Amino acid sequence: MTTVDFSTFCYAGDAHRLHKPGQLKLQVESNSYSFDEILIIHQLCDLSGDYPPFPDCNFQLNIYVIKDLDEILIAFDIDIDKPQYVSPTDKAHTWKNHTANHLAAVQRSSSDYIVFADNDCWMIKQPDSWAKRGIEILEQNPDVFIVSPNDGEPERKTQVISQQMFMARTDEFRQADFNQPGWDGNPHVIGGPFPEYWALLEGRIGLYCKHTNKYRYVLPPEYRYFHHNRLNEDGTYKTNYSDYGL
Repeated sequence: MTTVDFSTFCYAGDAHRLHKPGQLKLQVESNSYSFDEILIIHQLCDLSGDYPPFPDCNFQLNIYVIKDLDEILIAFDIDIDKPQYVSPTDKAHTWKNHTANHLAAVQRSSSDYIVFADNDCWMIKQPDSWAKRGIEILEQNPDVFIVSPNDGEPERKTQVISQQMFMARTDEFRQADFNQPGWDGNPHVIGGPFPEYWALLEGRIGLYCKHTNKYRYVLPPEYRYFHHNRLNEDGTYKTNYSDYGL
């Protein structure tokens, strides 16, 4: 029987949102799939703080706290001393913080497939489970490394990556080279992504895909997820999709 795990992440600055009653349940159930295990990665969080448990969730939960980012990165043969671009103004996209979560999750998963989702990303429409469709794509297309639900753009096969929400073959993802294979070290590609991209996990996946002739498959628009990066006045995620023209 095919096994599929689901993983989401938080850090001290947004753990209160993930732990808000009903939030994890909403995020997981939005996928319309019966996952084998829910892996929750707390990045550098102190769980002795005021984080309520998840009493409304009847899932198999596995909570792991990353205490040392370098330890995770080194375990995946990532050179933590290799120079990376650091913006003088953008303090949000720190590469170690945006690389370790998925690796910590895949370290702990024993499933055939794994779904990753930032804790402010979840499905808002689908004709059937996007995860089920993603498994079909991965089974039929060995050149597809990851599958994403739709992001508002057309269905496509691409080597431009987003790490917000996607699924992969667990074993293949665990064994991939995310130490920027084939990269010339230039983060300022004309017409390319923001310069921090190449050091984040999404850029590292993109470089691995280019190096191995693999792709990200983005499902058609009927399989739509949303990045809820806007907040209500009480600090919760906005979920009034009409505000976004959806």
